Amino acid sequence: MGSAERLSATPVTLVTGFLGAGKTTLVNHILAEAAGRRVGVIENEFGDLGIDSELIAAPSNTVFALNEGCVCCSVQSDLVAVFEGLAGQRQFFDHIVIEASGLADPGPVMQAFERSQLGSAFRLDGVVTVVDAQHVEQDIEDVQVCAEQITYADLLVLNKADKLSESRIRALEARLERLNPIAHRLRSIHARVPVEKILQIGVREFEEAGQAGRAFPRAHGAHRHDDSITSVAVQADGDIDLDSLDRWLGFLVRREDMDLLRMKGLLAVPGQARRFVFHGVRDVVDVIPGPPWGVELRANRAVFIGRGLDDEQLRRGFLACLESSGGLQGQGRSR
Repeated sequence: MGSAERLSATPVTLVTGFLGAGKTTLVNHILAEAAGRRVGVIENEFGDLGIDSELIAAPSNTVFALNEGCVCCSVQSDLVAVFEGLAGQRQFFDHIVIEASGLADPGPVMQAFERSQLGSAFRLDGVVTVVDAQHVEQDIEDVQVCAEQITYADLLVLNKADKLSESRIRALEARLERLNPIAHRLRSIHARVPVEKILQIGVREFEEAGQAGRAFPRAHGAHRHDDSITSVAVQADGDIDLDSLDRWLGFLVRREDMDLLRMKGLLAVPGQARRFVFHGVRDVVDVIPGPPWGVELRANRAVFIGRGLDDEQLRRGFLACLESSGGLQGQGRSR
């Protein structure tokens, strides 16, 4: 594809980063500050309950959910199918953002754009990796894909920078530069960075290098996930008791027989017209107010990702936090 054709193709930004880094927060920031751009979002989650897709602040007809796997492997064909469908709707979108699962390797996703049927209509503008400044060093040691996400990035967003001292931030930036010396870096709080720096990576590279396009990574052998990492999904109607949930989550993160990497969920709280959102990254858990329920049925949904997870124990523990168990049904699923 020539330079002119490539720049006329619809740009795509791949947002990646390990579990809990702040990818959805960044995507919502992009949507809020898009300055008239019509942005479509492809949302990928590892578990079989789509939590993040419900937290995206965009019309439902512009958000495409891919659950039960990662776009880099088990649902890659679904990703291609979504783009094939979007090819006939390109006039409605100025930019596409893919939010990959926190366990996704960016390499195979990038290679998907080498397919002729995608490359003629869409171009990968850039890869943005959100880095959790508070936990990334432990994540790199624990899970190989975290380092791979950093290595493939065109731009590293060093999120939660306010949680570290200046000396620790500088040391972390030095380590990130060793992992990826060519990526630009931005510090952020709540993933707030200039949107132009996110959505115009390819244009900037074109201006700087005098040519369009980007180098795709070559296949480096069969990609496979750390099979010890699984997810458990639980859902239940009714209202949740926040005090009970707080005590139970505190107990969970202190358990030594389960290594919880990530928790997230939507909660129905008694007397509240809005849903509550809870996020947990390792031993840090936050519960914050979210958007109103509207006409949607009030319900509680949670996904737990980690090692050594006990499906039944997590299901029972979550259901025990309901304000009343009478007549309520919950369902737990693992993968």
